Amino acid sequence: MLMKSAMKSSLFAIFLMSLFVLSGCSHAYLSGGCTVNCGGGGGTGPFTIGGTVTGLAGTGLILQDNGGDNLTITGNTTFTFATKITSGQPYNVAVFASPTNPVQTCTVSGGQGTATANVATVQITCSTGTVSIGGQVVGLLGTGLVLQDNGGDNLTVPIAGPFTFKTALPIGNAYVVTVSTQPTSPSQTCTVTNGSGTANANVGNIQITCSTGTLSIGGTVTGLTKSGSGITLQDNGGDNLLVKTNGSFTFPTLVPAGGAYKVTILTQPSGPNQTCTVTSGTGTANANVVNVQVLCPAITHTIGGTVVGLVGTNSGMVLQDNLGDNLTISGNGPFTFNTPIADGSTYDVSVLVAPSTQPGVGIVRWFYQGTATSAVTSVLIDCGHNDWSWFVGPNIANQYGAFTPPPTTPPSPPVFDADSPGGRKYPATWTATDAQGHSQLWLFGGEGYTYLAPNALAFPLNDLWVYKGSQNYFGGDSTQNSWSNITPVGGSPTPRTGPVTWTDGAGNLWMFGGQDFFLEFLSELWEYNISTNAWTLVAGGINANGVYGTKGTPSTLNLPGSRWGATGRLDPATGLVWIFGGQGYDAASATPGLLNDLWTYNTTNGQWTWVSGSNAVNQAGNYGTLGTAAATNVPGGRETSAAWIDKSSNFWLFGGFDLDSKGNPAALNDLWEFKAGQWTWVSGANVANQVATYGVQGVGAATNVPGARWSSAAWSDHNGNLWLFGGQGYDSSGNGSLGDLWEYTGGQWIWVKGPASVNQAGTYGLAPAITIFPYVGNFPGSRFAPGYWIDNKNQFWMFGGEGDDSAGTNGNGLLSDLWRYLPYP
Repeated sequence: MLMKSAMKSSLFAIFLMSLFVLSGCSHAYLSGGCTVNCGGGGGTGPFTIGGTVTGLAGTGLILQDNGGDNLTITGNTTFTFATKITSGQPYNVAVFASPTNPVQTCTVSGGQGTATANVATVQITCSTGTVSIGGQVVGLLGTGLVLQDNGGDNLTVPIAGPFTFKTALPIGNAYVVTVSTQPTSPSQTCTVTNGSGTANANVGNIQITCSTGTLSIGGTVTGLTKSGSGITLQDNGGDNLLVKTNGSFTFPTLVPAGGAYKVTILTQPSGPNQTCTVTSGTGTANANVVNVQVLCPAITHTIGGTVVGLVGTNSGMVLQDNLGDNLTISGNGPFTFNTPIADGSTYDVSVLVAPSTQPGVGIVRWFYQGTATSAVTSVLIDCGHNDWSWFVGPNIANQYGAFTPPPTTPPSPPVFDADSPGGRKYPATWTATDAQGHSQLWLFGGEGYTYLAPNALAFPLNDLWVYKGSQNYFGGDSTQNSWSNITPVGGSPTPRTGPVTWTDGAGNLWMFGGQDFFLEFLSELWEYNISTNAWTLVAGGINANGVYGTKGTPSTLNLPGSRWGATGRLDPATGLVWIFGGQGYDAASATPGLLNDLWTYNTTNGQWTWVSGSNAVNQAGNYGTLGTAAATNVPGGRETSAAWIDKSSNFWLFGGFDLDSKGNPAALNDLWEFKAGQWTWVSGANVANQVATYGVQGVGAATNVPGARWSSAAWSDHNGNLWLFGGQGYDSSGNGSLGDLWEYTGGQWIWVKGPASVNQAGTYGLAPAITIFPYVGNFPGSRFAPGYWIDNKNQFWMFGGEGDDSAGTNGNGLLSDLWRYLPYP
């Protein structure tokens, strides 16, 4: 604790020095912004994306940026997309529609990157994308030879020599050259070599070989897979011919009239393996042979994947493949459609009947289309539960907030509102309900960055924000899902971090304690009335000792001492707010320390009651016997622990930066329950710095336990189960920032989600936009001291904190991203 106090004193000294440097701004910071010589910043975006088009001769060229924002190009010119890109966000320019009249192929250079300034270097180069098909005719003596390309474009060849078909092909198209009519006078047999392929450039290597008094040997291949290596045939032990597509074939070497032929398989197809057979493969050639049959057994592949996040085992959900082959899903886990599809065929998995067990929760299909070249197991049907969703805010740390004043006229919908608080930790948070019954997420202060006059260092803040529209599972337009900055009437409480908050039955927001701009501890009790948009100071002061009164006796004279990092919860059933511990002042000492006092505040009559614990700082815990309640049991002094209220109005406490049973200051993983006036040590160790036992993800066990930690996010779900996310502490082997998610239910801990190791980067998935796409693979990144909420639909929300962003290179950065987690009901 001496280390913590010294660190805070150092920060205070740095702050005082900065006050001399920034004397022109002085106390203006406290009132919401600087008014003198503060600078305006620059290069913050948003930025335009554009470039140049060259070589365009056709019409109908359409470009896109980031899969949308369609832009029609009418000539060789510069271009700029209509939608600007927020600083630090990606852009991806692509050709959506190629030009016609004439048909052209357009390519993109420099089309991808991250917007850190206006972009004007994207280059679109168009060319008339056709190629010629031709070759040489050798040995032609007769007349009437007619060649075809792709079953048409007839070309009569009068003499031996070079030839070119009259119709050019678009680049990338297939060509198949065949002999439509053999020559006569004299009669000849002409065969084709190198007659098929894909035209990626002008083709000139096709050879037509004509012979007199000889006959061709050929036939048909059927059942050959599209994705395989092809089959190598032989005639008379030689004259190898590689066939890669189904259809007719002809050996390049002719045989004399009356000569024997014997067609065999030299190499069977592979990838996938097939065993093909030959029928009518031997005989005497008295005419051109066309009836050799090479039959390859059909190869089919199963189509399937995994269902995740589905509620119940009798949901009635029905999936389809290619709009048929209906498959009823009974629960989470792997699935496979009943009907396999042929190799090289396409599949398209869709949901025909939505599950009846989770109304209002959408379903997202991932990896649901493709071409089957092997058994498909990658389709993911994500039914939403146990998903993290990134809703708003940047995926990189240490970002200033964004605020755009309202326009004089409403913008044309849809518009995604990018306003956001800056990165911060230890803010105050509340959940309120609007007139339509939707949850609102309120946020105040914390240590971090505002959108006004950015500073080089993070400081305590007193800005007030509200996030609305949180009920919409897939997000929504700017009026339904967005942050709004609020300016209260008559001013705000001074900047602070780490207070305890609750929402009373009338919907008013309450805040107790915390630490202010000058590193002073607070016992102030504030009330914010949403309807009047005004704060009221109810009681309390600065660096004040507590007025404990008589233990167990409520009084309007009682008041907990000034403190930071206390933990507390409102019990909706009784109207009592429970507050435990923190770093601050006891009944008499002039020096702050770790507290272990337990208080209740009656939201009806405004009376405080000292319920349990000591009225002196730095008390060690008395654990008693694990699982046994006793009047002498009590947790040790601690700060930034986690707390819950269960459905039976019992108060629960976990971990924190604390004093263990020996009075050692460190991290603990002890779980406590306060019930019927007594503490019970329920789980975890009674000594500090214990590592986690994770067990099997998703499976409860008596031996499972989270590692010691402090500054976690914690909430109770609608079933009264306890949830714990992240914090600063220990995984199974070491310590750092955590991103593991735990549930305590039925007397056991369950490791639900997240990594079992510290300091992990976030996986953000698709960037927030008008529509939010939840994904089971998303992960917020390791962090501690975030703001968090639980809304009235049992959805958990988390904002910011200190930890790892998407790059994982800023483990101590301040985050400003908003996430939602949807547990099972």
